[in-house]
Amino acid sequence: MPSHKETRLLHLNEMEKLDKTLFRLEQGFELQFRLGPTLQGKHVTVCTNYPASGEVFDRHKFRTLSWHNPTGKEDDSDKYCKLDLQISGSYQYYFNLGNEKSGGGYIVVDPILRVGADNHVLPLDCVTLQTFLAKCLGPFHEWENRLKVAKETGYNMIHFTPLQKLGLSRSCYSLADQLEVNPEFSSHNKKCTWNDIGALVEKMKNEWNMLCITDVVYNHTAANSEWLRMHPECGYNLVNSPHLKPAWVLDRALWHLSCMVADGKCIDKGVPPLIENDHHLNCIRKIIWEDIYPKIKLWEFFQVDVNKAVQQFRTLLTKGKIGTKSDPNQHLQVVQDPDYRRFGCTVDMNIALATFIPHRYFTYPFKDLTVEEEQSMMHQPDKACYFMAHNGWVMGDDPLRNFAEPGSNVYLRRELICWGDSVKLRYGNKPEDCPYLWAHMKKYTEITAKHFHGVRLDNCHSTPIHVAEYMLDTARKLRADLFVVAELFTGNEELDNIFVNSLGITSLIREAMTAYNSHEEGRLVYRFGGEPVGSFVQPRLRPLVPAIAHALFMDITHDNECPIQHRSAYDALPSAMIVSMACCATGSTKGYDELVPHQVYVDQVDEDIVAVTRHCPNTHQSVVAFTIYVRNGKIEEVVFEARTIERSVSPYKKDEHFINGLPNFTVELREHIQIKDSKIIKQAGTAIKGPNEFVQEIEFENLTPGSVIVFRIASKLTLADLNQVLYRCESEEQEDGGGCYNIPNWSSLKYAGLQGLMSVMADIRPKNDLGHPFCDNLRSGDWMIDYVSNRLISRAGACAEVGKWLKAMFVYLKKIPRYLIPCYFDAILVGAYTTLLDVGWHQMSRNIILAFGGTLRHGLIPNLLGQGTHARYNCRDAVWWWLQCIQDYCKIVPNGLDILRCPVSRMYPRDDSAPQPAGSVDQPLYEVIQEAMQRHMEGINFRERNAGPQIDQNMRDEGFNIIAGVDRETGFVFGGNRFNCGTWMDKMGESDRARNKGIPATPRDGSAVEIVGLCKSAVRWLLDLSRKNEYPFHGVTIKRYGREETITYDEWNRKIQGHFERLFFVSENPADQNEKHPNLVHKRGIYKDSYGASSPWCDYQLRPNFTIAMVVAPELFTPERAWKALRIAEEKLLGPLGMKTLDPDDMVYCGIYDNALDNDNYNVARGFNYHQGPEWLWPIGYFLRAKLYFSKLIGPEIYAKTVVMIKNVLSRHYVHLERSSWKGLPELTNENGQYCPFSCETQAWSIGVILEVLYDL
Repeated sequence: MPSHKETRLLHLNEMEKLDKTLFRLEQGFELQFRLGPTLQGKHVTVCTNYPASGEVFDRHKFRTLSWHNPTGKEDDSDKYCKLDLQISGSYQYYFNLGNEKSGGGYIVVDPILRVGADNHVLPLDCVTLQTFLAKCLGPFHEWENRLKVAKETGYNMIHFTPLQKLGLSRSCYSLADQLEVNPEFSSHNKKCTWNDIGALVEKMKNEWNMLCITDVVYNHTAANSEWLRMHPECGYNLVNSPHLKPAWVLDRALWHLSCMVADGKCIDKGVPPLIENDHHLNCIRKIIWEDIYPKIKLWEFFQVDVNKAVQQFRTLLTKGKIGTKSDPNQHLQVVQDPDYRRFGCTVDMNIALATFIPHRYFTYPFKDLTVEEEQSMMHQPDKACYFMAHNGWVMGDDPLRNFAEPGSNVYLRRELICWGDSVKLRYGNKPEDCPYLWAHMKKYTEITAKHFHGVRLDNCHSTPIHVAEYMLDTARKLRADLFVVAELFTGNEELDNIFVNSLGITSLIREAMTAYNSHEEGRLVYRFGGEPVGSFVQPRLRPLVPAIAHALFMDITHDNECPIQHRSAYDALPSAMIVSMACCATGSTKGYDELVPHQVYVDQVDEDIVAVTRHCPNTHQSVVAFTIYVRNGKIEEVVFEARTIERSVSPYKKDEHFINGLPNFTVELREHIQIKDSKIIKQAGTAIKGPNEFVQEIEFENLTPGSVIVFRIASKLTLADLNQVLYRCESEEQEDGGGCYNIPNWSSLKYAGLQGLMSVMADIRPKNDLGHPFCDNLRSGDWMIDYVSNRLISRAGACAEVGKWLKAMFVYLKKIPRYLIPCYFDAILVGAYTTLLDVGWHQMSRNIILAFGGTLRHGLIPNLLGQGTHARYNCRDAVWWWLQCIQDYCKIVPNGLDILRCPVSRMYPRDDSAPQPAGSVDQPLYEVIQEAMQRHMEGINFRERNAGPQIDQNMRDEGFNIIAGVDRETGFVFGGNRFNCGTWMDKMGESDRARNKGIPATPRDGSAVEIVGLCKSAVRWLLDLSRKNEYPFHGVTIKRYGREETITYDEWNRKIQGHFERLFFVSENPADQNEKHPNLVHKRGIYKDSYGASSPWCDYQLRPNFTIAMVVAPELFTPERAWKALRIAEEKLLGPLGMKTLDPDDMVYCGIYDNALDNDNYNVARGFNYHQGPEWLWPIGYFLRAKLYFSKLIGPEIYAKTVVMIKNVLSRHYVHLERSSWKGLPELTNENGQYCPFSCETQAWSIGVILEVLYDL
């Protein structure tokens, strides 16, 4: 993927329907659909109506996207399907889970606006629009001079109100003919045509760098439209909409009443021709209730002719038409007459039998008649078709509902704010429902799209969405980058998004005049005015986040009151300034300065003062503007404060022969120079702070805006240093007298190092949540900044160097305006964090292996290192894990076998040696490996040094005796006793009250299954190396019966192989002769947890440890047996995040770990059940890897299902990682994945095993 490409990631999750969520993207972006945690491991297909390359957009045509696997392997966590977005508009996507639709949404791709003869880009946020009332422009030949004023005052877009022939009212939006130019634009000797207007629009684009948009009005037409007389079916009339008949009758009755009042015929009833007070209104109300309603009898439209219905009912009864039983859930209801005739309603006779057996809202193009005479006309289709419903506005109505359709009583209830000069148009659901209207409006759309760069959707909230979709699709076929603006009055951003998503609206008109005070106006700027100043720098590859609709922010729209009338004369200037400071498209009906796109930050200084700051990220200059609002009284002082920087530049002149850039900018590039030769920095001095600390100080003397300097620094950071710099939790820091930084009004950081900060910023950055307490703390003072650097400076060595580098960077950070500090603090830390992670992991792994090799004693690796001098060699498994790590290193790292010849500095050359200084005794690693193998075969038997309460206050005396060895017959490693615990399941009882103190909960003495597997893996590997002459030893030599005896690795390998399944597998055959304790078997088809334990019952307990042996030594297992055992483990042990450490059917199982509980319960007191049920995370990695390995051997179908299952399991870990502020996986959970407060929040092996699973996948 090219590094310069902007890529957005949209993670899909099951049943996530995002139809009301707005996702805005730009042309040239790549959108990647990726599987969220809930869909990983499942069969998902993604479909979209975004057209394939070379195809034409069809809203109803969807195609399936193909999946890409960047690693070349099937990996649900990394695979994606993509769209290369090159076409503006609104596009839908959905995804199927199997054969069922699971979720979906919309994406809106912004158009690219171009101006000038060279078609250079006009960014959307740079649009400065001025509205012209077209009907006031006069004859067309005078337009150019009038429009040039807008050009000279800095506008780059003109909005013309409709240019079509107007209706009788001359309202700009009551169009008599959508296809004809307003004849008022023609002069006596020249008729104005669409081509004339189009030519002027093109000239303004090419010569004036201005674009033009105009309105499209789909929802209504002028009542006197000639074409409407010829095609009355295009309106809502009494023929095609009979449900309007009652409303029409009421409308005519009220009209006649209005005429009577105007003629003075109601004076005797208390209503004069001029209505002036509440008394007059009450008298009118009385006339309506007592005279009008009884006469027009509206209720008859909704009533049944009782006599007729009863007669029908009687006829059916006499004919015996009784065919149904009574249903108590069905009630007799009136069935509305579809033609709305008086007494035309009926009832459902089947239910009846079963139940009872045991300003005018309409056009009126005719002469006035009496109410009775007019009502007869509504049943005459040739006349009733001309009684058409006017359009209008319904306060608080659902904008997604057509208020003129059946089911709405808006006209009858007189809820419409009626526009008496227009008729609401009736499109139906598809073009076939009203062919003429759809064709007429399509032609209207084509004319508009041909001549104008954009459209304003008038009355968008009342225009049926499917109509607007069709028309805009038509327009975009002619002009792909159509600029679409609209004014919505839904009062709800989710509803706004439905229109924006469906129609691909580029910008929604927002108006400063809607603010009721200065605070609200400031809020509008912050909400709609673009990104806040100090916004975080975002990477090119990042998640796609929901957006708000792009705003065309206007100080006042053309159809609202003048602010001088509505507020005061003093309001105009501050309102215009506030709008002009917004970092979005802006507009006005009066002039204001041209804008450059900047970021916005708004502070409410006082009740009547708003401060808006604009900052240029290129020049790093800021402008702060204060506006003062006065509601009443005299302004005593107006303060306007601004800082401007002037510079002299030569004007840019385009070269006729070459592509040339701005002449006043150039780059001086100098490479590979010394500090003394730099023109940006100088060396201030050097100092020696300690025996290992040499500090080089530099000063930035000429780091001007636009400068870049890169240092090459020799890194001395070790993994221990990285832990200091990046991590360290509260308790670790407290050991050194410190602690994690506490953010006021929030909480402490999880880590004292950079990861603690990065975790918080990872949540803040995508949302630009500059109001977060974290950002507020940075703006308020330098406490956090100083904490980051001083914490590291207080440490010696490489950590201090990092701290001093950060401090040097922070010197400049502190000099910038406080509101910018969160942004630049984030940028500095991201750079440092990324650099620190780029270390030599192979070399560090090598050093760790060699370092642990240096601690070998008694053939063992210590459990607790104790700074080397107080190490405890009481675990039997560590040395085998160490050997497995060496094996893995040799296989993974290039030239990995070279490590075998690396010197190991032995701390204890002999078992009884005192700790030796580094370098005193060195041995090649292969000799240390051989010593470990040799000592086990010889047998290990010693007592821990300093045995007693000083090293373990809970262990009994016998527990300090350490035994380990190899069974000569089976080749199995064995060891331990019932008073110590030498494996990872190492909980020692601590409760006197419960009498478990000094008794291990899980001694696992004998041959633990995972240690046998690890030993087999090591023996097999050494055998393979010796055969290739890459390891100098072919076996181990011991003394037996007074003479030396060699046990070859081949012999040792064959012994383990020959005995493992015979002794570890619990046969499904009850009569199996190999079973020593058949009476203890309670689960068959599993592998024992140990062999030869002092308590034989423990051998037969089902635990997850056998899966470790399956991964490191799969050759020990018969595939079919292994698969059955894994199936049982999945059923009994698998939890949401980890594996149960004991079979829930076991009598001592307890899945809730509480280390603080001390009671009489032997099995749980003081956390005795640490490994007796709680779900540990690290074993799940081996379980999943074992499933993956053996499923391949079983068959391709099983393998495919297993991959799906594994990905489903891993998705839960992904969710936890995303949500965890520790950015890690915990040590364990309680049963069924419940949070355990006594668990470590993040552990290396928990995440390490998941990485291994992903590696195997």
